Amino acid sequence: MILSSGVPVPSVRAVLRQLRVSRARFDARAAAVCRDALDRISGTPLRTVRQLLDYHDDLLFLCAFPHSLESRRAAIQQLNTFALRWRGLREIQRRAAGSGIAGTVSRPPISWPVAEAWIPQEDIDIEWDDLTDASAFDALVGELLGVVERESYESGDYTTREWIALASRPGERAAAWLVREASTRTPPRFLEAWDAAQVPLRWALGDSPRSTTHARHRLTPVLRQSFRRLEQPLAAHVAIPLEDVRLLTPARAAPIIELARSALAVRGREVHAMNHPNGAEVYLVDLGEGVRLALIGVAPAQRLSLEANYGYLLMSNGVPIGYGGVSPLYRQANTGINVFDAFRGSEATFLWGQTLRAFRSLFGVRRFVINGYQFGAGNSEAIASGAYWFYYRLGFRPGLAEDADLAEQEAARLRRHPATRTSAAVLRRLARGDLHLDLADFDASDYFEESLLSRIGAVVARRIAASAAPSHRDGEAALVDDTVRALGIGRVPAVARRTLARLAPVAALLDLERWSEAERRSLGAWLQLKGDAQERDFALGATKQSRFFRELQSGVSSEGQ
Repeated sequence: MILSSGVPVPSVRAVLRQLRVSRARFDARAAAVCRDALDRISGTPLRTVRQLLDYHDDLLFLCAFPHSLESRRAAIQQLNTFALRWRGLREIQRRAAGSGIAGTVSRPPISWPVAEAWIPQEDIDIEWDDLTDASAFDALVGELLGVVERESYESGDYTTREWIALASRPGERAAAWLVREASTRTPPRFLEAWDAAQVPLRWALGDSPRSTTHARHRLTPVLRQSFRRLEQPLAAHVAIPLEDVRLLTPARAAPIIELARSALAVRGREVHAMNHPNGAEVYLVDLGEGVRLALIGVAPAQRLSLEANYGYLLMSNGVPIGYGGVSPLYRQANTGINVFDAFRGSEATFLWGQTLRAFRSLFGVRRFVINGYQFGAGNSEAIASGAYWFYYRLGFRPGLAEDADLAEQEAARLRRHPATRTSAAVLRRLARGDLHLDLADFDASDYFEESLLSRIGAVVARRIAASAAPSHRDGEAALVDDTVRALGIGRVPAVARRTLARLAPVAALLDLERWSEAERRSLGAWLQLKGDAQERDFALGATKQSRFFRELQSGVSSEGQ
């Protein structure tokens, strides 16, 4: 198209390309090009899925990493009306399902705590056509019925869908009926039944504040002049303490938890800590330039045994840009990072370094472990993105010798032929084992083999089976009593005893009689920290229990052979 002045008008594709290039540059010219592109597109219909998704990504990027207030305001204005862009594009809208964008439909797996909170507030209902395990769903509904109702329900005269329609109030959605009845009756095993049923849900997002379009904290933005880069090797960067770490009050933690749940749920992703958060343990860490890390602990009843467990959300100017989890164990921590697609090409490498600094500062760990799933084991998305090399180039190295040799060979090949990519087959082979990043103070004695965690329970079960206890439960109680006596803990309140019951069977695998009184006292005090309001003290305390982890590893390894 040519204007009457003779100046050609750029196509929509060209304007979108200009926006994509200019959004991540921070000079005056790029800012002007960016504002002009936003003005041109604001009144222009976008007619393909790719154009709509890319433009939405660009708007989010400008909110998270703005180079001017004008561009950020324009981006927010466009996001506020983005749901209108799907009008008349029903087929394109259908193909954008799962994007989490306002005006689209999402079909995410939602845990019961999240479903219970959101279903009454959102347009979420059961997607009957996607129900794959009818018997598990039937059992779930049966948990909500009284004796008389159950006899009728199980008679075969009604399908489950018909029964819910019969039992619902006029106009009530089936999912809303489930929440109402479960909240009223609170069946003891409903959470497990919900997970087993894998209830398929259809979420019509509309202009939901939980959509990727609108889910962000409102705050004064920090304008960017550049993206940061690591100025030294990652291990050295991570060792520098981060000072600005705040434990939030439950009131201040609540909106952070809500934002984290929203950012993941609409994208069809889950993290255990976000499903079962501990409102008394949410840390906010300032990573600089308007970027913050929110670290969310797990509710005490949902905690693991020896590992601590946290989920995290990365936010830039209040916009969720990535997420992950971290599980400190002794002097190491299992972790990984996932940057949302809209924010690829920003400063992910630097922010990963900052995130690991935060974990080091909070938990005192000396090694970081990345499991194979994070870079390809059973994860096609990680294979396609070549996630392995993100970690490898930063200094992470394979834990398996055969993987180390293969990685060195492939890295050398890529240096010789930089235009090539690593094949999916090679990436899958490299994902057979873990990757490690060792800090300067890491020693081989600091390592605890993660695979032993699944074997500890089996060793405990064998010990109980070999005892004279009349039942497994009695045998476990006897282990707890023996351990409490050996540690010299004495009488403890019921709450503390329940905490001890989770870890005392593990401590019972050790020959505690050979420990000094001071060592036993220290171990007993540390075990009880598992039930504290914040699990961080347990994670930090673990770094001081070298004898416990050394002897546990040795004993379980030998008994498991």
